[in-house]
Amino acid sequence: MNLGVIIAPKHIKNFITIGFFSLQIFCCFAQNDSTEILKINNIFIEGNFKTKEQIITRELSIEKEESYQRYKLDSMFEWARNRIYNTNLFNEVIIEMVNENQGQVDVKITVDERWYLYPFPIFRLTDRNFNDWWVNRDHDLSRVNYGLKLTQFNFRGRNEILRLWLQTGFETVLNLFYQIPYIDRQQKHGLLISSSYFEAKNVPATTVDNVRRFASSREEVLRRAYSNSLSHSYRSSFYSFHRTSIGHVNVNIADTIALINPNYLGESRTEQQYFTLGYSYSWDKRNNVNYPTQGEWFRAGISKVGLGLYDNGVDYWVARLRMTKYSEFKDNFFLVNNVSIMSTFPADPRSYFNYHAIGFRKEVLRGYDLKLIEASSYVLQRNEFKHQLFGRKYNVSKAMPIRQFQTFPITIYGKIYFDQGYAIGYPNYEGSAPLTDKYLYSLGTGLDLIVVNDLTFRFELSRNAEDETHFFINLLSLF
Repeated sequence: MNLGVIIAPKHIKNFITIGFFSLQIFCCFAQNDSTEILKINNIFIEGNFKTKEQIITRELSIEKEESYQRYKLDSMFEWARNRIYNTNLFNEVIIEMVNENQGQVDVKITVDERWYLYPFPIFRLTDRNFNDWWVNRDHDLSRVNYGLKLTQFNFRGRNEILRLWLQTGFETVLNLFYQIPYIDRQQKHGLLISSSYFEAKNVPATTVDNVRRFASSREEVLRRAYSNSLSHSYRSSFYSFHRTSIGHVNVNIADTIALINPNYLGESRTEQQYFTLGYSYSWDKRNNVNYPTQGEWFRAGISKVGLGLYDNGVDYWVARLRMTKYSEFKDNFFLVNNVSIMSTFPADPRSYFNYHAIGFRKEVLRGYDLKLIEASSYVLQRNEFKHQLFGRKYNVSKAMPIRQFQTFPITIYGKIYFDQGYAIGYPNYEGSAPLTDKYLYSLGTGLDLIVVNDLTFRFELSRNAEDETHFFINLLSLF
């Protein structure tokens, strides 16, 4: 073998270049060794003018004087940032390492607090959604409720919510709501107290072909209800939540309603009252609880309606299960898969007022927004594939004097979706029969518009299994 060929002078320059480059790579990896240990010296928090520090540190998985591998800190910071943001107390949360020196580092958390006091005017529809009001009710403005909702978020700087709801119009509602997330030093146990009064001169008395039919009176109150509830919450880990609740409901209806629908409260009754007792468990690891794009959410619960203290026929169980998976792909593509199950047993709660249904809030099958599907049990399976088309934050400080609203974010997602479901109708009940005990599905496309405080507008064009095509507008994130 001619070794001189290998080490000829003309090759020396190449060897030196390659060796020097390899040395640089080695040094780079040495400086950023994934096994490098960093000790957290101090944790600083800035921007929390009202929020108590422990409300923020409660969401941290890192502690002072503890040591961590460098590569793990990035993931720990990301999920800590998500948890702090999901308290809904801040517009923005930044977590970063500062003052790094000889294996020690400080952690700096910077938060931008939201506006917490909202004396918000009430101008809301009495119907299930905008589409139900626009199509089924001929966009009748007399069906609008108005009043004042006074909400104090972050009450006492402890992430408590105090809300007073004063509403009149189509329905009169008085509600006092107080949520205390933590009542102990370990910040694991919380309480929720709610008390409501409701009355209306226009009430849904029956359902015909999956559309509610209302009865109305100019003078007489047709339905009056009182409800009170107390809930205890227990947060066993960052993502695990338990809730136990007890409540009481008292409903009175006018003779007119009992004549129109003798089964409204069962056996032509004009009064019904009962206690409820419930338990639920949830696992919530979403990057944004208002509009998530990563993570998962699981919730299971069971409740007893009627504890046998009143002889009015109210005595049944309700079980619910909801699972959602949020997946993120490259180039701002996202996938959402959701399953939602509800079942009552025995299958007939024996009164129209206690019927459960697909069609309220997030328990909907897209493409059937105009329909109410009352069912003793149902399963929904929904899928959505979307792409972020636009995302930007605008500085509007010249027009907005309030600091918390001087940044106006706008994000737009384009999406396609496929939903399917099956509902088991109530025995001997025809109100929702056209859409029960049959396979339902829909597919569609649309846009989601997300603005300040993650307020979401959904614009959707759907076609369902009944060969109906509709365009719908909704003011609520579905998942």
